[in-house]
Amino acid sequence: MSSLDQAKAEAQKLIKRYNKLQAEVKTADSSVEAARKAKEAQKLVSQISAMQAAIAKLQEKDKVAEATIKAVAPNSDTALIPSVSPLSTTDQLRRAEAEKTLLEARIARIETAQQKTRAQIDQLSRAKAELAKLKAEAEKNKDKRSNDEKLQQELTRLIEKKEEEQRRLQEEVDNIRQQSVKEAELLRVQRDTARALMEKQKEIEKEKIRIAFRPKSGIIGIMLGLALVVILFIALVVIIFLTPLLDSVPLVANLKKVQQPPTTVVSTTETSPEKEPVIVSKPVIEEVQPVNLSSISFTRDKLKNGFQGPPMAVLPGGTFMMGSSDSSINREERPQHKVVLTPFAISRYEISFADYDQFTSATNRTPADDNQWGRGNRPVINVSFEDALAYTTWLTEQTGYQYRLPSEREWEFAARASTTGSFWWGYQITQGYANCGGCGSQWDGKQTAPVGIFKPNPFGIYDTVGNVMEWTMTCFRNDYQGAPQYGQNWEGGDCSRRMVRGGSFKQYEADLRVARRQNFNSRTKINTIGFRVVRVN
Repeated sequence: MSSLDQAKAEAQKLIKRYNKLQAEVKTADSSVEAARKAKEAQKLVSQISAMQAAIAKLQEKDKVAEATIKAVAPNSDTALIPSVSPLSTTDQLRRAEAEKTLLEARIARIETAQQKTRAQIDQLSRAKAELAKLKAEAEKNKDKRSNDEKLQQELTRLIEKKEEEQRRLQEEVDNIRQQSVKEAELLRVQRDTARALMEKQKEIEKEKIRIAFRPKSGIIGIMLGLALVVILFIALVVIIFLTPLLDSVPLVANLKKVQQPPTTVVSTTETSPEKEPVIVSKPVIEEVQPVNLSSISFTRDKLKNGFQGPPMAVLPGGTFMMGSSDSSINREERPQHKVVLTPFAISRYEISFADYDQFTSATNRTPADDNQWGRGNRPVINVSFEDALAYTTWLTEQTGYQYRLPSEREWEFAARASTTGSFWWGYQITQGYANCGGCGSQWDGKQTAPVGIFKPNPFGIYDTVGNVMEWTMTCFRNDYQGAPQYGQNWEGGDCSRRMVRGGSFKQYEADLRVARRQNFNSRTKINTIGFRVVRVN
């Protein structure tokens, strides 16, 4: 067999293989299998093309050889030279070429379908990943919601607990107030009885003296005299022992302005029947007198920088009862004691950010943090005792007057404003009077309110209840034992801690009373402490 015949036979095998693969591509179970067989068919097409070229070359060689033979032996019988007709092979090659073109188109369609499938797979993969992410976030949110619900439940429980404590304290206060009213009424009855006994005793004494000088009635006079002595002794015992006991009740302690009746002493010297007994009256102790409001004036000092200092209320000084009575449950507010102060001036408002920012700007100090609640007319917060003290030093330099922080007794004198209740307006928190827990304002328990929003006390001083607690210059002591009666400040104590007064917007009734004492380390900076200032007259 010649090389041409071998080539043709090989080409026929390749064509058959190609046709078989083409049929398998059409019946393939999957696009992957179809692509693999199409790829293999593509290789066969290349081989068939190469075989076609080889056959063409062999045919060309045969033509050259045939021409040579004819030239050498023109008369020889050409019938003996075998001739190969390439017609059938050429047709097959053409058909293979056409089928190649169809196969290429088929492969192109398959590749396009593969690209679409791959794109869909990628899209599904992304969707799957997104779904997994959403699922993870949903689980996270579920855990967060669960934690939020637990936190909400805990907050609700704490609020209910605090409300229960507040209710219990209110009931205790109501009970004490009712008991005070009853005991005050009892005191009034007992004092009225004592007065009646004294009046009766006067009459009996007079009768005794008259009878004493009648000769026939000497025995009766002696008996009446003895009875009189016994009655007088009993009355004095009742007054001496019951009055201090009842004065320990808060409401009764405030009844000190009731005049004590004068006690009488009967002269034991003999007198004539015409003379009346000599009655000697003991002097009545002078009680605490309220400040005459017309004696209070207001002023405002100019600063060197052209601005004005804080508005001040000039108080005439006076005498007041500081602290709470012995029946108070707050040991640090006892014993209640008399304090005498000389005149001084105190700022009508808590020092505001506008006031304090002038100071920090002039001295290149770091401004106080406002907790993003706003500056301007809001009370300055997040200032330590040392910061407040530095402000008063600067204010002294700017005005030429001596400024400082108020002492604890100056603060309470100004806050009480000659009243005797738990607050300057009475004994209970009343809506519309302060910014505090349960005071009914829009800032309650949330943040500070601008200074001067609520009503001033009778001295014209604002925000002595709630808004912010206020630094004082007084060092910490845990009670009033040994407190002096005179002096603007009680010197000594633990000066690493300073007393603060007035309560804050976060605190409730018990911590807002005018007698309430709290203390903090002098370096403390929190959003519930500010201050006001005093000018020494």
